[in-house]
Amino acid sequence: MTSRFTVAIHILSLLSLSEGKTRTSEELAESVNTNPVVIRKILSLLKSKGIVRNQMGPNGGYILAKPSSEISLKEIYEAIDEKIFQMHSKTPNKKCICGHSIQPILTKVYEKAERVLEDELGSTNLDSITKEILTFSKK
Repeated sequence: MTSRFTVAIHILSLLSLSEGKTRTSEELAESVNTNPVVIRKILSLLKSKGIVRNQMGPNGGYILAKPSSEISLKEIYEAIDEKIFQMHSKTPNKKCICGHSIQPILTKVYEKAERVLEDELGSTNLDSITKEILTFSKK
């Protein structure tokens, strides 16, 4: 599992706080403390889902494609396609009592957990995150 979802929320929050001013992948990478290539890969996923757009030219960079109040964390999660619960990378030994049954059992548990997670993420929008950032920064 990677931190792409968290990084996506981070950069989208920064774009939201920028109030319409474009940000380059280098500026976003500096805030996250990572390589701009990592940021560009995430921005590409977000752009393909209509969450961000880029502007060309001397003041070019990235900007939110819609208001932060209209971007749910679930939408970001789905754009990043980073599933928290993953099965084995190799098929378990079907001759073993555990290896034979573990994946079908965990599939049911994971599907239920994903639904709960997506419900929670769907009830939180980017605007609420940026408001909390502003409140937290005043402490």
